[in-house]
Amino acid sequence: MKLLTPKQREQWEARGFVLLPQALESETVRELTRWVEEIEVWSRGDGPGLHHFEQTDRGPRIARSENFDPHHPAISAFMRGGILADMLADLLGEPAVLFKEKINYKYPGGGGFFPHQDASAYHFADHHISCMVPLDSATVESGCLWFASDRQEGLLPNQDGRISEAWLRQARWEPVEVTPGDLVFFDSYAPHKSDTNRSDSPRRLIYLTYNAASKGDLRETYYRDKRAQFEAAGDEGPSGHVLMSINDDFLGLPVDRPTATPPAHPTQKRRTSSS
Repeated sequence: MKLLTPKQREQWEARGFVLLPQALESETVRELTRWVEEIEVWSRGDGPGLHHFEQTDRGPRIARSENFDPHHPAISAFMRGGILADMLADLLGEPAVLFKEKINYKYPGGGGFFPHQDASAYHFADHHISCMVPLDSATVESGCLWFASDRQEGLLPNQDGRISEAWLRQARWEPVEVTPGDLVFFDSYAPHKSDTNRSDSPRRLIYLTYNAASKGDLRETYYRDKRAQFEAAGDEGPSGHVLMSINDDFLGLPVDRPTATPPAHPTQKRRTSSS
């Protein structure tokens, strides 16, 4: 099944990302929003999953939830079937398997991400494709994603996942504003970044990452390795910033430091289940 128009296929091949406007029905978006709100409630107690927090001008807020697939059958079914499975098979040339899943909430004042490539954090396979599913409108003001204009075929020079300043000086960036119902697919070598949410509304995005089925089902291996690395590193990376990823690229503030705008020098409070 070929789901991309010729123009969309050209963008994918040239830039490593593609926007599919209004690919989801409004009822699907409503269901996803309800399920994400259920997962957010888990972060307030001893619920399952891995949850990260940040300090904003409005107080501590949830920044990210991940590793929720085994605990929420409804959202798991969405992540593993339907249009996502069809699109990924088209882009990869074979069926895909889920590698990892996360929700970035980005409440007002929530931090962005330094320019990075996901591939530097996604071990165990040499290529991945992610799908971004917006539950709220993401604009320049609210901290939408920006993608570099040119496709990359490998890892760029970086320090703990942050792309080197030398490369950034010549990079050209494009904001990708989205509304609920849109889908954005991007490969793990596509450089991207985002800014602080300076609006009065949240910017909740689901990010689902996949690898080709021929590489194997690596999801449990990924989370087992991530837990081990987090336990060894503690709450801060080499830069002193929060660790929400193997990459040291998050720009949110820690909950135990004074607020500032824009966020800088972040850390995290982490709650995880054994799964």
